[in-house]
Amino acid sequence: MKISEVAQKYHLTAVTLRYYERAGLIPPVERVGGKRNYRETDLQWIAFIKCMRQVRIPVKTLAEYTKLFMDGCQTKPLRRKILSDELARLTCQKQDLQATINQLQQKLSAYDRGEID
Repeated sequence: MKISEVAQKYHLTAVTLRYYERAGLIPPVERVGGKRNYRETDLQWIAFIKCMRQVRIPVKTLAEYTKLFMDGCQTKPLRRKILSDELARLTCQKQDLQATINQLQQKLSAYDRGEID
């Protein structure tokens, strides 16, 4: 699949896709005649990285994860720890976000009941 097709499919720019590869967020993409040829495994990496970046997992962390993946099976425990640490961080953020949502809902309900001028 061409870079333009991948960009369209994932709502990214070609610049972003090239950056993902250059920064080590995804493994190197096969090239045919100097042009990137994205395969299914590349698309899976892109979907994963896009999802992780949406929740602000740092580029450095994702690059480390990708490097460990490329280093082979012996890095499985380290890769799992990276994902586990990020899940714990996101779970805390989710709790904080839920507390804020609850506060806003209470405040809006007070407005609706006419308790706030």
